[in-house]
Amino acid sequence: MQVFKAFLKILKSKFPSAVIYIVLFFLVGMLMTKTEAKENVWEKTQLKIVVEDLDNTPESRAIVDIISKGNVVIAPLESEDDLTDALYYTTVDYAVTIPKGFAERLTAGETENLLDTSHIHESYATANVEMLIGKFVNTYGAYRLLGYDSSEASAKSNTALSEDAVVEILTKETEAKSSNETLLIFFRFLPYILLCVILNMLCPALIVMSKKDIRFRTDCSGIRPTSYTMQLFTASALYIGVIWLTFVVVGAALNGVVYTGRLWLVVLNSLLFALFGGVLALFISEFAPSETVVNLLTQLCSLGMCFLCGVFVDQSLMGAGVLSVAQFLPAYWYVRVLRMIGGEIPFSAGGIAMGLGIQAAFIVVFVLLTLLTRRSRYAGFALRKKTA
Repeated sequence: MQVFKAFLKILKSKFPSAVIYIVLFFLVGMLMTKTEAKENVWEKTQLKIVVEDLDNTPESRAIVDIISKGNVVIAPLESEDDLTDALYYTTVDYAVTIPKGFAERLTAGETENLLDTSHIHESYATANVEMLIGKFVNTYGAYRLLGYDSSEASAKSNTALSEDAVVEILTKETEAKSSNETLLIFFRFLPYILLCVILNMLCPALIVMSKKDIRFRTDCSGIRPTSYTMQLFTASALYIGVIWLTFVVVGAALNGVVYTGRLWLVVLNSLLFALFGGVLALFISEFAPSETVVNLLTQLCSLGMCFLCGVFVDQSLMGAGVLSVAQFLPAYWYVRVLRMIGGEIPFSAGGIAMGLGIQAAFIVVFVLLTLLTRRSRYAGFALRKKTA
């Protein structure tokens, strides 16, 4: 086990760098998780509205009451220029003027251009105010057709439109489900940091073990090439396991989740991707690149794969052409499995098995490529030694 122990000593010297990556990811991950979770919470927007009632009738007062509900009403400004400036600098969001004769036109059945309104920025909130005005006009007309006089129609319209509907977001039925969603967000960003930590730490250590002096000394010893390779694989697997387990445990702790049911598929999914990162590091190190090249390849693999496969940008927002290319990368199937588990796309046992199986196939392919590359290098070393 000399190779195993020597390799762990090299990894131990580089572990502080991995700790920096991990801590930064936990800090950023918490922020991103909480931010994305908050985006799913519905909150009503309050507008700052200038209302000027020039009609001063029951009908005009009723519509003022409706507009004022849930918004901040501001007294009329001194001039038109002041109002224009306030709208431009967003100290006022919306302006409504109820002209004289509003009640007479409303009672006569008119529905168009009853109010003078102005705003600069289009938004759902301004559209909601306009919708409320339209609803009042239609509701008032309906009560008039039922035989109510103008005062009664105004009062009943105001009462009907003032009732709040109970809004319940069904995608967050329980607190446990909300925690599961934040955990899935945490795991969605995990591929990037896994590749960064594994490639940046494993590749330099493996390159050190592949230097000519160490290689020649190992060849002169009684260690067989197969044993040497297996010891490197075992030490690499131990390092990957520690890193992966750290993310799994801390991720559950941060989100207050206990892994049960389908969440074990999330754990298995992340384990397969971590193993892929390990075999990718083994393969890259066989070519003995410099530390600068390793950093470049790390950023290329991690950022490129994560942008293409839907880690940073949701797959539902990506084009069909990009997704077609991404299917040839393991991170695509990693994210797809998470989407199935989270219910974003239909869950199926076959789809989960396919996503996990393709990631496992990538691992096997890169293990075989690493063994073939290592065997060819051994043959080259043996030939040079025999020639010498």
